[in-house]
Amino acid sequence: MDTILAIDIGTTGAKAALVTRDGALLASALATYPTHTAAGNIVEQTPQDWWDAVCAALRDIWASVPADVTVAAVILSGQMQDTIPLGDGDAVGPALLYSDSRAQAEAVTIEQLVGVAALTAITGNAQGAASVLAKWRWLATHAPARLAAMRTILLGSHDYVTWRLCGVRSADPTTAATTGLLDWRTRTWATSLLDQLELDAALLPALHAAGTPIGAVSTAAAPATGLRAGTPVLQGVGDLGATTVGVGAAEPGALYAYLGTSGWIAASQDAATPMPERGVFTICHPQPGRYIQVAPVLTAGGNLEWLRRVLATPESDLPAYMRLNALAAQAQPGSSGVLYLPYLNGERSPFSDPLARAGFLGISGATTQADLVRAVMEGTAFAYRALREALRVTQHGPLVLAGGGAQSPVWAQILADVLGNPVRVAAAPGDAPARGAALIAGRALGWYASLTPGDDFFPAQARYTPLEPNVRRYDRLYAVFDGLYPALRASFAALAQAL
Repeated sequence: MDTILAIDIGTTGAKAALVTRDGALLASALATYPTHTAAGNIVEQTPQDWWDAVCAALRDIWASVPADVTVAAVILSGQMQDTIPLGDGDAVGPALLYSDSRAQAEAVTIEQLVGVAALTAITGNAQGAASVLAKWRWLATHAPARLAAMRTILLGSHDYVTWRLCGVRSADPTTAATTGLLDWRTRTWATSLLDQLELDAALLPALHAAGTPIGAVSTAAAPATGLRAGTPVLQGVGDLGATTVGVGAAEPGALYAYLGTSGWIAASQDAATPMPERGVFTICHPQPGRYIQVAPVLTAGGNLEWLRRVLATPESDLPAYMRLNALAAQAQPGSSGVLYLPYLNGERSPFSDPLARAGFLGISGATTQADLVRAVMEGTAFAYRALREALRVTQHGPLVLAGGGAQSPVWAQILADVLGNPVRVAAAPGDAPARGAALIAGRALGWYASLTPGDDFFPAQARYTPLEPNVRRYDRLYAVFDGLYPALRASFAALAQAL
């Protein structure tokens, strides 16, 4: 049986999936790895951990499938906007993740040298402290030894694993468009911009369209992965592009939301006008000639994971997500007047502020644990409403929802009520990036004529209709939520200065 092996290197783990010609997941496995955070907006992961997790997930895959299963090709997706210095033999130190915003001074310097309007004209997006452009400059200033040992700067977790598989140092336009290094109009490296900032364009990887054959599994990688040496490796794609395809939103006008550790609302477009002033990013679509416009939230489901850790005690394990859902269901819509700001790691849409932080408002002596859990879900949903307003795309039909957080019936209903729009949860929502990558590979192999082979490829596992009383209550609460960040902006900055 011919399959495509799709591997997604996400924020919390690597998922490997074998996908058949009809789009079914024959088998999948997940292996996790840690994220390392520190003061100064530092967010890092160890690239070797990605590789180890991929190998572990593949061992589980091979133990669960028949011997007659064959892999026609391997394709990867993963985190975008990472900064991964790659030397002669491996990564030079940890990867700086997309949510790492340590390079605030460098971002200011870049704006002064180039100008905000010129940056937007070239890259299509605002370039703040989280951009690779700024973090590359940070390495030059604060870690010159790492920079001197770097031979290539990789831009996504999937690019590193691709290199481990076949030795090719490459990038796809979807991932590259998030970094500040790509000219969004030509889909080529912005060499004149890099020259102006004294960054060596020769250190950039080769650009290939998603699905392009770029190499084969090496004899060194075969024993570790269980793959046959010589198995074709196709150029992968950033998780945004893979998810867009995987939920059936590859055609222009389709709108969907992703609720993972981080999250976004996005729409495919035939043409795009940059909207950086609203925190909207304009990204190259996996289909050449198209674009994805996306309003991202830095921390989405990560808010519930944070609360889950906080509720644990030395005497008890982490509460199960099923327990958190049960608690949230016990609380009334509106969480008895408790509001939650979901800015654990700053924010970038609809405003950009690395100093913004999370917080509860309205806690009283009557507030319960259930209220706090539901407030976190509601606060995240309010953030998604702000994203939709920033994107300014008219919604026709249900909003497709994907990502691990979509597995929560309570959260999905809250989103329907807060957005005032029906929600359709994609089947196996956590598998959307792997399914999308497999569809891109299948089209490259000639299995499909397009990225949307048919409705059967995009089934729904659940549907949620807005409940009118909840919609009215959330409309009133959203008006309060919407005013909180502007009122607290100066306080966030003062708090950071005080510390």
